[in-house]
Amino acid sequence: MTDVLLATLAFYLLQLMLPSLIAVARGEAGAPFLLGGRDDDIERSIPVRRAQRASNNMIESLIVFLPLAVLGIVSNAAIAETATIWLALRIAYLITYMTGVSYIRTFIWFGSVYCLGSMAYALV
Repeated sequence: MTDVLLATLAFYLLQLMLPSLIAVARGEAGAPFLLGGRDDDIERSIPVRRAQRASNNMIESLIVFLPLAVLGIVSNAAIAETATIWLALRIAYLITYMTGVSYIRTFIWFGSVYCLGSMAYALV
């Protein structure tokens, strides 16, 4: 379970940096913006805004996932498989969000929420 938790945190860091990486790759942001105080906002393209919204959604999901994962480790509950499926669904969610796939993305999100519920149920 620890490896799933660490993989999730690595994925979170990647997703956290993704909007800035895309903005730099597209020439929308440079070193002065990234290294400065970011007092002036830049015009963000659709891919950058999608990456930011997906990142925000990941933060909201992590608020539930992290305590469940830690409780699973501490209590030695059998939730590693469900947590792995949750992580795979979150990766699929990011991909579908970035490519603009709407309806499938929603079903993927519901699947990830179901995994969180299953993890919580296994801890009871």
